[in-house]
Amino acid sequence: MRKFIQAFAILACMMSLHSCIIYKGLKYGNAAVDDYTVFEQDTVHRGPRTFTFSELPETERVLDTMKLDFYLARLDSVCKMSIPESMESCGKPAAALIIRNDTIVFEHYYGGWNKDSQSCIFSVTKTITSMLCGIALKEGYIKSLSDPVTDYIPELQKKDPLFDSLRIEHLLDMTAGLKFKENYSWNPFSKMAHLYMGNDAMKVVKNTKFSHKPGEYYHYDSMTTQILGIIIERATGMPYAQYLSEKVWQPLGMEKNALIGLDSRKHRVAKSYAGLTSNVRDLAKIGRLYLNAGNWNGTQIIDSAFVARSLSPHVSGEKRRYTYSYSWYWGIMGEKSFSDTDSLKAYYQDPHNLPENVTYRGWQRQEDGRARAILHQGGHWAFGLYGQVLYVNPRKNIIGVFLGADRTEDFQNVLEKAMNALK
Repeated sequence: MRKFIQAFAILACMMSLHSCIIYKGLKYGNAAVDDYTVFEQDTVHRGPRTFTFSELPETERVLDTMKLDFYLARLDSVCKMSIPESMESCGKPAAALIIRNDTIVFEHYYGGWNKDSQSCIFSVTKTITSMLCGIALKEGYIKSLSDPVTDYIPELQKKDPLFDSLRIEHLLDMTAGLKFKENYSWNPFSKMAHLYMGNDAMKVVKNTKFSHKPGEYYHYDSMTTQILGIIIERATGMPYAQYLSEKVWQPLGMEKNALIGLDSRKHRVAKSYAGLTSNVRDLAKIGRLYLNAGNWNGTQIIDSAFVARSLSPHVSGEKRRYTYSYSWYWGIMGEKSFSDTDSLKAYYQDPHNLPENVTYRGWQRQEDGRARAILHQGGHWAFGLYGQVLYVNPRKNIIGVFLGADRTEDFQNVLEKAMNALK
């Protein structure tokens, strides 16, 4: 009986430490695309003028009826169907938009969604934060991407000497070396739960440890971009929402106000890694900005060199999972897996084994020990937790946006096939 009481007492103490997280987890469950309705938010205000894309007449939208062969991971098979049909088979699609040469060539909505529907875009927010970093660099708020993070968050010096070695560029490329597991389950003892559902993000940042020296390994985690967001706020002296509004949402003529999640009403630290809420057409304007090397109708919003670096494969190597550049993924995963890398390299050295307009650029070791190729078809991707996608292809002048409410790799496969269908 005494052991039971002791165990219960220990559990009660642990529960009290995490009561806020447990309460939110039980009340709201896992992260969802409508989390902007349950967590504290700040508004990213649009400006007085609106930019609108041209629209191809529906009778000329060939992607609506074109039948293509789609590989669907859920079914583990190739199916011939139209692009709208294939998207419906992806799980829980919400909105899909494809733009070429500033003209909407494909636009579909599902499950009651429309062009004004708002969705949390989760980790696509990381790309927006990277963009704000580029703007802050251009404006001189951030002196150099080689600056240590402790220049902007000096209190981290006392927490771990490795913070002095952590540079802003490490944050942009996910090579910070932080010990942080990316897991959105509401386990109250996880760092991710404390960051996403907790009410003091800076406290979580201060308690973060290192697993490696900065710059040694690629490791994707949200804490890295949370730190970058705090740096942007400290450097500019503005809240994340205000800076995003003044530098992007207003100049780009967004159609709707956006929202950015906050840790709490008290601390008001923006969830710069996963908290932005927006719609498909406004997200497409971010893509247009990158297609035009950071220039918006004659005004240079981001330095062109920063955009070029964002869309270049400067992070690579066997120790890194993806070719990842300033919060953009460079490349797609090959469908065929191999037991060893020699077999993979031999297979893709034969040009007949490469899909149309695709080149082999590297490989990734899967969790099962097998290897898959990283292929490049000219496009660059930003991904969110539940199938949110922002895609740009400078070679074809294409923008793609997909909003979903379910975790699946099929969204990317379908979008890639649709992009390649545009000659």
